[in-house]
Formats: sequence, structure tokens, C-alpha cells
Amino acid sequence: MVTIKDVAKKAGVSTATISRVINNRGALSEKTIAKVNKAMEDLGYSPNSLARSLVKGLSTCIGVILPSIKQPYWALVADELERVASSLGYTVMITVSEDDVAQYKKKYQSLEASRPVGIITSYITDTEDFIQKSSVPTVIWANTNYSPSISSDDYQGGVLATRHLIAKGCRNLIHVGGNLRGRSSGNARSFAFIEECEKAGINYKVYQLTEKENLALDYSQIVSKIFYENTDIDGIFASNDILAADCIHMAYSLGYRIPEDIKIVGYDDVLFCTLIYPQITTVHQHVDKLAERVIETLFDIAEGKEVPAKQVLPVSLIERKTT
Repeated sequence: MVTIKDVAKKAGVSTATISRVINNRGALSEKTIAKVNKAMEDLGYSPNSLARSLVKGLSTCIGVILPSIKQPYWALVADELERVASSLGYTVMITVSEDDVAQYKKKYQSLEASRPVGIITSYITDTEDFIQKSSVPTVIWANTNYSPSISSDDYQGGVLATRHLIAKGCRNLIHVGGNLRGRSSGNARSFAFIEECEKAGINYKVYQLTEKENLALDYSQIVSKIFYENTDIDGIFASNDILAADCIHMAYSLGYRIPEDIKIVGYDDVLFCTLIYPQITTVHQHVDKLAERVIETLFDIAEGKEVPAKQVLPVSLIERKTT
């Protein structure tokens, strides 16, 4: 059976481009449109049969389980998944499950009952065996060893952020991230920070957020603690952009100048990074590409194809005014 990936390969473009041609969306050159149409014709691909041919007898719905939609990053993930799914003629059904195994299983089973094409889920500790037993194709959106998973390169992000601060002259660094005793998908950022500081002989401390603080976006207590315990601080690597913004607010309230006295790097590159003052230097996760890859992988599994156990996409450092 010819799939959208086969057409993309023959035309030398992405599956997202194929879907834009099929749905007549977005600005595309006449050359690209002609190339895609020729590839579909050569392969005998019928876009009108996409939904029926992918997984016969199932709905055109994709289930999605996220840990939060209050956090801007996960809201962006939801938006990008909706964009990609819609371009392929699918809808997404999104539900939220915080770090509670019983609640997660209940939400998963509710989606499973609707017979979706598959489920895209964030990582919840101690749910691996449960997911493996499901007959519904499932892809994990997280940096985890459980497969199949897709994520940004969190270790690379930690290296980029830490090296940037050191190159800017910081010698007393703070990192604030998730609980390192757990199996958070972002912990690789913290480990990269520690290794880079130790290699460079830089003074550093690591502060760990609780899962409750992270999900509630309640960072005031830990940010206050960081500043009052470290009067010589000159650089902060925050594990997300909201946390970075809280650090900016606290720094200004205590009379620090940014970036002269203290430099701050966030993570994710959500929209408000360019809307506040000073604009936040941050690590950009390519959520649009992640969304395309995770849906491609889900469809591959649904078609019985072999998929990589772990797929990791690169990140980029975006330098702005906080460094």
C-alpha cells in the first residue's frame, strides 16, 4: 500500500508538504506542487483514501495525553499536533493526566475505548508495562528509554545553555530543573549542566523542583531561595521559560542588572520569550518538526511497519537580551 511517506520520499519533500498540497494550504511554489502531483500520479496514490487506507475500520481520531495545558510548552505541543493531524484529515482528542498512575490509566483506557488510530502520550512513571499491553499503537513524546519515543535532544540543550553562560563570563552558575531522583524526561539537561560546569571548573549549584511546583507553575519559593542563598550568582539556566521569567522578575526586584550583573537562559522558546523585557535567551525546541515526526511514526506503527525505538531531534540556542 502506497503511503504519504512514500510520496514524500519520491518527491523529495516532507510529509507536511504533501499534506499542504493535498489540502491546498500554505504558500508553495508551482514547481513543488507539480513535483508532488507527479509523485502521487506515478505511485498511484489517492489522497481521498488516506483516512480509510491507513487503518481500516478505525476512526480518524488520534488520542493525546499531556501532563498539562497550563504550561506554554505543552499548549504549543497540543496546537502543533492539531495542525499536523488536521492537515492529514484527522482530529485529535486531548486529555490531561498529571503524574498519577491511576488517573493516567483511566484516561488512557477512555481514549482506547474510542478506537483511535493511535495514542500520543507524555511520559508517566510506572506506566510502561501498561502501555506495552495495549493493542492501540502508542508513541511516547518524551526523552525516555521506553519505546517508541520521540523527543528533543535534552542533553544537547543543557550543553548549549551552559556553554553559552560560561562563554559570556559566568563563573557562579545556578541550574533549576526537575527532581533528579525521578525519571523526568528533562533530567538530561541537568546532567549536561553539571558535567559542563565540572569540566570548566565553574562553581555551580542545582535546585530541584517538585512535580507539584512544576505542574502548578508555582516557582516563587524556589526562585526566592536561589537568590537569597547565592549573593554571588552571575548566571542561571532555568528548565523552562516561565521559570526564567520569574528569575528575571526577582533579579530586577533585588536591584540586579540584566545581563550586566546576571545572565539568564530559559528552555523551550515559547511565544512570550520575545514579548517580555528583556527578551529571553533560550533553547528552542522544534515542536513543529517533533509533531510531524510523532504522527508519522504513529501511522507507521498502525500500518505494521518497523519504527526506531528512540528518535531524538536537535535543539537550537536562541540568543536574546538576557545574556
